[in-house]
Amino acid sequence: MSWHAIDALDDAVDATRRFLFPFSLVRWTKLALLVLLMGGGGASANVPVSVVSDAGVTSPQEIDSVFGGVGPGSGGVGPGAGGVDPGAVTPEGIVGAVDSGTFAVVAVGIVLLVVALSIASLSLRLVFYDALRTNEVRIWRPFLARLRQSLGLFLFTAVLSVAAAAPVALAVLVAVAADAPIGWEPVDALAGTFGSLSVGTTIILGFLGAVLVAVAVLALRFTYEFVVPTMIVEETGVLGGWSRFWDTPRAEWTELLVYLLVHVVVSLGLSVVAGVAAAFAFALVATVGGLVLLLVAAALGGLGALVGTTAGMAALAITALVGVVTVLVLLLPVQVLTRSYRIAYEVSTLGGIDPELALLHRDLDPGASGSSQSDAADPSDR
Repeated sequence: MSWHAIDALDDAVDATRRFLFPFSLVRWTKLALLVLLMGGGGASANVPVSVVSDAGVTSPQEIDSVFGGVGPGSGGVGPGAGGVDPGAVTPEGIVGAVDSGTFAVVAVGIVLLVVALSIASLSLRLVFYDALRTNEVRIWRPFLARLRQSLGLFLFTAVLSVAAAAPVALAVLVAVAADAPIGWEPVDALAGTFGSLSVGTTIILGFLGAVLVAVAVLALRFTYEFVVPTMIVEETGVLGGWSRFWDTPRAEWTELLVYLLVHVVVSLGLSVVAGVAAAFAFALVATVGGLVLLLVAAALGGLGALVGTTAGMAALAITALVGVVTVLVLLLPVQVLTRSYRIAYEVSTLGGIDPELALLHRDLDPGASGSSQSDAADPSDR
């Protein structure tokens, strides 16, 4: 008997080769941008956030008055200088020095920014699947066309993530509160309730919690590995994608079990490739950067000058910045290769199990005969 999850290993190699080669700098640059920004499965981009608001920002003079003379231009620190003891400056005092409304505005702004970045990241992930379907790498118009699907995918993922994390978080809180009350009445009361249960009941509840976590995690995996390409093929939302895909686990559960096992091996292999590439890139950059800093140190008069002079600190900062950018540039092609193969393997398996959900363009998978193999139009052209 032939397993689609095993046959897809070779199919994904051929599809990846046809998708990435012959080499095109423009194509690889676009794919590198997608891989860099789309993150992993539903992971939102991690970027530093700086929020500035004119409304409700406390001025240095106001903070100075709150702390009784501690701050810029206060003229002294401590009771003897007309101020307060530095030990009396507590986090609560600092928080109280700033309008609570400002914290609320900043917190809401950060949450909205993270949500927006997450939805954008998911939309870029869908753009990558569009590229496999059309064998054309476009970004902006497909990105806009997939935003609505991405919003639904984000909400669905958030619900599943909460379902997966809630039992674990609840177990940790109860365990902590069982040793020492944490001061939050609902959790303390729940800890007392669990503490009065028999060992057998506790084991059963723990087993049910573990099952809930496993089901939620498995649903997340199937969402990103199978339902997302189904959404692209069927041009539907995440609920429609699940509705279309739902018959597959029931009819082909053995195929999916084999897929999960083989996917572990694939992930390990790709991790080894990425790890070797990262080690090589870091070693190369560290060696070159170290030689550059040695030359700078010799020119400045010694290693101590690297941290003891402005020129030395500037050289360190520039070398570090150039090193980070160089490592990124060296690793991005490897990430493009490994990510392309991983997704090609997933969609090849799905297309083998259910030919009507075959996503790869006929130029990438000539043997496929699913509905998506007809001339797939870019969603932005509809």
